[in-house]
Amino acid sequence: MHSFTVADWQPFFTAVVSAAAALTGLLFVAVSINLEHILKGPSMLPSRAAETLASLLFVVISSALALVPQNVRLLGAEILVIVVPLLVITLRIQLRFRRQHPDSPLLWSASRITISAAATIPGTLAGLSFLAHWGGGFYWLVPASLLGIAGAGYGAWVLLVEIVR
Repeated sequence: MHSFTVADWQPFFTAVVSAAAALTGLLFVAVSINLEHILKGPSMLPSRAAETLASLLFVVISSALALVPQNVRLLGAEILVIVVPLLVITLRIQLRFRRQHPDSPLLWSASRITISAAATIPGTLAGLSFLAHWGGGFYWLVPASLLGIAGAGYGAWVLLVEIVR
């Protein structure tokens, strides 16, 4: 069954690790180029940079763990140890920002929550699926990885280009 066979997914996760690592480098460049704008801009920008980095690190680490020859139940536990705190912390930060800044555009909060959830919810389902050895396995880690990269790409764009407009 392809859902739980690590060897079948090696080429995909090798490519994902490379892409996410490259995007992580772009994020560091974007933040270092625009650090002054980020720190002096709206108060949500430093958090957005941290959330984007956390999303990329989740993709890199979960994809790298998928390449390690190991029992998929252990992989599920490892993914959950990473993704559950990430989901809780990012949602908490975003909701706190919303309460502290009720006049900020709703789109800012909605986009940040959507981008975080797009990677962490399928990541959580992947971890649970691996633990139970039921329900999709690696097929849940695919949208977690791809949506995490897409969301981080958007976050990097905001931090590199949109911030200076």
